[in-house]
Amino acid sequence: MTIKFYEKLSSNLNDLLTNGNEYNIIIEVGKAPNNQVFKAHSVILSSRCPYFKDKLNSIICNNGNRKKINVDISIRVFDLIIKYIYTGAISLGKVNVSVLFDLLIASNIFGLQELVDYVQQILIENNSLWIKNNLYRICQTIFSNDNIETLQPFCANIITQHSNIIFDHDEFISLPENILIFILKLDNLQIDEGIIWDSIIKWGFARNHFLPLDPKKWSDDDFLTMKSTLKNCLPLIRYFHISGEDIFEKVSPYQKMLEPNLWINIMMKFIPSGESISSSRIFSISTPTIPIKPEDNNANEIDVSMMKKHAKDCLKLKRYDAIKDLTRSLAIDPNNAWALSTRGESYRMLGKYNQGLVDLNRALDIKPNMASTLGSRGAIYRTMKKDDKALEDLNKSLQLDPTNEFALNIRKKLVSDKKRSNLFFNKKSSEIQS
Repeated sequence: MTIKFYEKLSSNLNDLLTNGNEYNIIIEVGKAPNNQVFKAHSVILSSRCPYFKDKLNSIICNNGNRKKINVDISIRVFDLIIKYIYTGAISLGKVNVSVLFDLLIASNIFGLQELVDYVQQILIENNSLWIKNNLYRICQTIFSNDNIETLQPFCANIITQHSNIIFDHDEFISLPENILIFILKLDNLQIDEGIIWDSIIKWGFARNHFLPLDPKKWSDDDFLTMKSTLKNCLPLIRYFHISGEDIFEKVSPYQKMLEPNLWINIMMKFIPSGESISSSRIFSISTPTIPIKPEDNNANEIDVSMMKKHAKDCLKLKRYDAIKDLTRSLAIDPNNAWALSTRGESYRMLGKYNQGLVDLNRALDIKPNMASTLGSRGAIYRTMKKDDKALEDLNKSLQLDPTNEFALNIRKKLVSDKKRSNLFFNKKSSEIQS
């Protein structure tokens, strides 16, 4: 039977550290004037600590046959570590939680995995609120080190549930890329994807101070520069979770950084056709696509087609400045019923009903049986309180296309309007008669 007298051994080694008898190592901790010297023994340091073992092998003795090592950590933390190295014991009951975290980082540097695991457990079990309140500081350290593996998933879970702590932090732009990528890869981040996009763009600007803040002023090379900076982040954005408004306001100014097929699929999200999106969330990074406009006189047909497509994409994104492209298209082809109808609908969305009515009337003069155009004109008539004309257009639209949900909804609202109006007048009539 083996009897272990570890407690006495630990006490004797602690005395050796305290007295410094026969020391051959001088450890200077901190910087003057707030530094402190510890006397230690190479045989204990080498056998107990990988960090000191490597250091001692690379240091030459001085004239007194001693070696000197400089350590740049707090004296409080090093005192805990050196006592642990000598005695195998540590008391953390009254240690401030901030010092505990510094101890965790220092223990990892010194290669004291047993202590790393123990301190992580204490932080998680007793100091979860502190971790949440200091999450940004913690992330700066732990996600770049695989040895701190217990605290990583705990913090990742907090980030998932309280993502704004990271993305709204004043120092977000200084976050190292590897940590940013780790965070972007987390599933179910509880934050609007448009905010994530904003944060990524700010992070990119912080690394390209020379770029104009307005991307409208960027050259092709500027887009390439930003794209290169964000090459590892762009594939991790969940584009199809971003709202239509944010796609237009926040993403579309940087469209040239995205793959053409991805941008097309983003557009398709806003087209109510029920078609599936073919593009993966992860896409390859390539050079930006710069639209090339034909210059020759025979390019009118191509120009019209390109402008119509651009205008349609803009409209689906509620980008009402599609009117500009449609007007250019109509300057080339004044009798383009589709362009007239689409511009009329754009005016309707902007509340410019008279201008919209002019375009829709012209479109229907050219092509009388366009169901969507009749629906748009019916909607304008309803807004202008011309109920009979509205009902006539909406009925005809639904005869041509019974699945036209827009016309169905407008007609339903029109009928509801008339019912409320009849109830109002019936009530007033009763009041007058009484």
